[in-house]
Amino acid sequence: MQHKLFFAGVARQHGFSTLAAQAALDMIGHQLLLQGRSIDAAFYVYRTASPGEDTPGSVSERMRRLLAFASADDAMAFAQFHGFRPLPRLWSITGDQLLAILLLRPSIHTLLFVHEAAETLSTSTLPPGFRLDRTALLEMLQGGISYGQPL
Repeated sequence: MQHKLFFAGVARQHGFSTLAAQAALDMIGHQLLLQGRSIDAAFYVYRTASPGEDTPGSVSERMRRLLAFASADDAMAFAQFHGFRPLPRLWSITGDQLLAILLLRPSIHTLLFVHEAAETLSTSTLPPGFRLDRTALLEMLQGGISYGQPL
């Protein structure tokens, strides 16, 4: 339940209601359950940008995607496969924190909850998963219904 309070607090700071934040979290949680994941689970993301490059309230020139992996091994395999240098810093983060980051950082336009990344490495495509665009999250928080997209 603590995670729901965190995301709801961030949403409230941005002018959205706690009820809308809870509804968005429930919808996204349902989509993750269809993948066999829980919104409460730990996800693994890596950071490749320089510190200070994308701070809250600023908009980077480059639109970014945030990929959330089910395991640290999948996240690192993806980073190594694509030759990210220097080796990125890995973070363990919850689903509600990922949603808060998507809300707080306008330069992140898409959050991708990756499904089975290690088995599907490809140089030309992103791994499959549940894709949530920032605009869809904002629509959910404003009371519109949008569920993101499988990728």
